Amino acid sequence: MPLELPPVSVIVLSWNGLEVTRDCLRTLLGRTSHPSFDVVVVDNGSTDGTLEYLRAVTGITLIENGRNLGFVGGNNVGIRATGGDVLLLNNDTEIIQDNWLERMQELAYSSEDIGLVGCRLMNASGNLVHAGTYMPLPSFWGQEYPGNERDIGQYADDREVEGVIAACMYIKRRVIDTIGPLDEEFFSYFEDTDYCLKAGRAGYRVFCCGRATVKHLENASTDLNRMDFSGTFKQSREKFIGKWKDHYDSLYTRKLTWRSFITTGGLYSRESRKLLWALDRAGVELNLAFLEGVDRAGLDDFRINDMKNRGADRDRPQVVFGPPETLSLADGSFNIAYVFTAFDRFSTEAVREMNRMDEVWVTSEFQGEAARASGVDRDVVVMPLGVDPEYLNPRIAGYPLAERFAFLAPVDWGPGFASETLLRAFTDEFAPDENVVLLMVVNSPGGGMYQSGLFEPRLSGAAPGGLPDRPQAEGTGGLSDRPREDSGPAHVEEAVEAMNLTMDRAPVVFVMDHEIPAYQAGSLYRSVDCLVLPVRASEVGAAAVEGLACGTPVIATGWGTYARLADGKSLFPIDYRQVPSPEEGLSWAEPEYGHLRELMRAVSSGDGAREEAMLASRRIRAELSWDGVASKMVERLDGI
Repeated sequence: MPLELPPVSVIVLSWNGLEVTRDCLRTLLGRTSHPSFDVVVVDNGSTDGTLEYLRAVTGITLIENGRNLGFVGGNNVGIRATGGDVLLLNNDTEIIQDNWLERMQELAYSSEDIGLVGCRLMNASGNLVHAGTYMPLPSFWGQEYPGNERDIGQYADDREVEGVIAACMYIKRRVIDTIGPLDEEFFSYFEDTDYCLKAGRAGYRVFCCGRATVKHLENASTDLNRMDFSGTFKQSREKFIGKWKDHYDSLYTRKLTWRSFITTGGLYSRESRKLLWALDRAGVELNLAFLEGVDRAGLDDFRINDMKNRGADRDRPQVVFGPPETLSLADGSFNIAYVFTAFDRFSTEAVREMNRMDEVWVTSEFQGEAARASGVDRDVVVMPLGVDPEYLNPRIAGYPLAERFAFLAPVDWGPGFASETLLRAFTDEFAPDENVVLLMVVNSPGGGMYQSGLFEPRLSGAAPGGLPDRPQAEGTGGLSDRPREDSGPAHVEEAVEAMNLTMDRAPVVFVMDHEIPAYQAGSLYRSVDCLVLPVRASEVGAAAVEGLACGTPVIATGWGTYARLADGKSLFPIDYRQVPSPEEGLSWAEPEYGHLRELMRAVSSGDGAREEAMLASRRIRAELSWDGVASKMVERLDGI
């Protein structure tokens, strides 16, 4: 039998803002499909005609305070006037989904210990601004995540969160009976996080309902009434810190320094950000020591910016996530190299630096074998790169090409990716009348666009006790970047023209140096039918894993880190030859042209690859989430 849900009172607080209040009530009363709800409007002494409007509205209970009791005091009047469950709803919200309230209430009653439920909030531009809250330390400047991102379907699952904001907060009456209403020490701001923490201390969990979305104009009342935001916020923050600082300090049970690239946009930066968030959630107090001479820009990520602003502490373990020549910068009590190579072995210089560390982490068992075969004599531990299931899953919005089977190749143009082999294989295999297309999303040499992140600025020639005069762009694991004179889109265009590809072929579309926000990578994968990665390098980041997490089949060279995923059903391995690499004495893979043709034809003609990729998606999101990777790191750190 379906769960019989109790009545609920929706409490709307108003203080001037006639237009937003009218839109709120119009959509609330007109769209909400819940079978048993009532609306209580509490007015905090409006003087702009709002009261006259409210007195004429049918279907609401109006409570007139006659003066401004603040956000907390006004809402508490409504809470005390009701006897059942309540939902606090800002007057600067609009209802855009008929069953929003049922979904939030169903989640609240899906478990006895769920006490508070929030939902996804989007702003007037349609961007997602709230799917839960977090409190970065030591600033205590509370934040909503994802912040302000295009809504691509991220955070669409119901999940437990640190907190939710009271702009739309469902509260079970048993929670109110246990801990009381909102704390009136707070006039406005921080009261919602305080309430979530008090509920947690009483044994209730806080959830965000990913299946419910409400439109929120954000701070409309503050702007309309010309409130002293800064002063009110500062006072509330000081009260909050006094109440909860010890609680937050107790959440951190381990300490670690993380040295890596953060602002450069390549693989190290992208993966570091995800790992740092996951480690923070796992109770690791992180100190962020940038690689000197590289990362000097400010950060727009409050949580990571707080890590950057913490004082240096060289008595804790350090992880250096970067090319081997940066390892000499480590100066912790226990130093860990987190590295990989593009080749079958690490260079002699890389091994020398790795053997100066206390321990070595690598991204796959392939990388571990390469390290041991190269002469690394430290403990070698596999720490795979992960995926963020909130942004990489089959429900992320895609924009597929109508009636065409689309191959996607995200390319760092250079020796690590066999672009010429791919272009020849595709143009030779598919005729112009076939409904297929190859989309080449290209990061040209020097283009600086987010892509697979194989190439990243790094310190060149760094030695113990000294730093180079300037950072020099070079590839990971000893792979040299392209010469600067051969750079930019013109270089790519010239290289493609020199191939003299047949014009009697299916279309190839080049997207050159287009800035794609990292969080939208899932939309790119969801817009195509197959990801094709004929790489020479043994490690090019998590592109194949990310594609599979989105339920998109992958064709990739069957060696290196990707080899562990090859099953011939969802990830199709390309045969390869071992060939000399640009790094003297090392080798890498050359994908076979003929086999690549065969695989593209088979995948585009078959109908089972997508289903298999969907099965792989569930497995990868369960086994390779960043939270899972962070847990593995914590377990390893506990053994030090």
